[in-house]
Amino acid sequence: MLKQLKFAAIALLVAVGFTACSDDEPTPAPAPLRGEAGMYVINQGNYFGNVAGALDFIAQNGTKTDSVFFKANGQLIGDNPQKPIIYGSKMYVPVYASNLVWVLDANTATVIASVQTNQPEAVCASNGHVYISNNDGFVTRIDTTTYTKSAPLAVGPNPYGITAANGKVYVACSDAYGKDNANSAIAVIDEATFSKVKSITNEGIKDPWEMVADNSGNVYVTTPYTANKVWKIDANDNVSALCDGTYIATNTQNRTSRATGKQDLLYVIHAVTDWKTYKTTISSSVYNAATGAQVSNNFLQTPANTDKYTFAPICMDVNPANGDIYVCSDNGSNGYAKPGYINVYTSNGAFSKRIATGIHPYGVIFK
Repeated sequence: MLKQLKFAAIALLVAVGFTACSDDEPTPAPAPLRGEAGMYVINQGNYFGNVAGALDFIAQNGTKTDSVFFKANGQLIGDNPQKPIIYGSKMYVPVYASNLVWVLDANTATVIASVQTNQPEAVCASNGHVYISNNDGFVTRIDTTTYTKSAPLAVGPNPYGITAANGKVYVACSDAYGKDNANSAIAVIDEATFSKVKSITNEGIKDPWEMVADNSGNVYVTTPYTANKVWKIDANDNVSALCDGTYIATNTQNRTSRATGKQDLLYVIHAVTDWKTYKTTISSSVYNAATGAQVSNNFLQTPANTDKYTFAPICMDVNPANGDIYVCSDNGSNGYAKPGYINVYTSNGAFSKRIATGIHPYGVIFK
């Protein structure tokens, strides 16, 4: 009897196996890539002009919804919001002058939690935590499940940019208010212990600002207000000057995208402003992150009708789904109190379109 039951069970399993492999079974749709559903745009507003920031959403079909945060939550996002990130199903928005980080549902922009923290400048995420660079000299870590906040970790004067790579978190300590930025450094935090393990110093890295990481374990940092260069920190924390540059982006935003390009690329814009005429001259380049070789030079084409507005880039982001390039701009180098715009370029640098935004657009976050 037991033998017959055993054969019957085997026959049932075989039948189930054939059914599961049947051509009638629908093939699951592939998971969407970051950037395919649309994008959020963060507008900083004008803190000194008493204009709060705002979060807008632009769907894949181009439909634009202004002030989605306000519409979802019935309140303003706050004063001087910085660039958010999407990590998992949530979006984290640091709001500098309001001393908090919003935790939002990435699909609806509704508030899940808020974390009080001093002068948050930037955020990055890795291994179930979000790291916040606080301008008062500390880094704070949030658990993404409980939203509990660590004790502040001292890293150095005036942290700004922050990114994660190689089991470490890198923080650009700008020493923005120090004499000659003498105490500028890149602080390195060990993720496992949440402790500062070293400071990387280099005579050329003064007032470091924006930071990004690539998939090869390299970290890049800009010094736009001093040398106006891009610096590379490899996986062994060796530092080298890569090129002239002001704004940078990689083609895997926030290191959490499921999209992987054919190449690991670093995009660079070098912007020089004549403050007498407020005219900004830009050049651009693309680098293979794995080899450091320049792939393209002056890849961003000049859009038509540039005589009708002034191009004054603020930051750059790359859509990880298709490689399109988004460059946020003020409406002129002295237009920080006017609505700005975004220039959109195809992956080969051809100008595609111009999108109107709120005041001082400060980043595109792909959904």
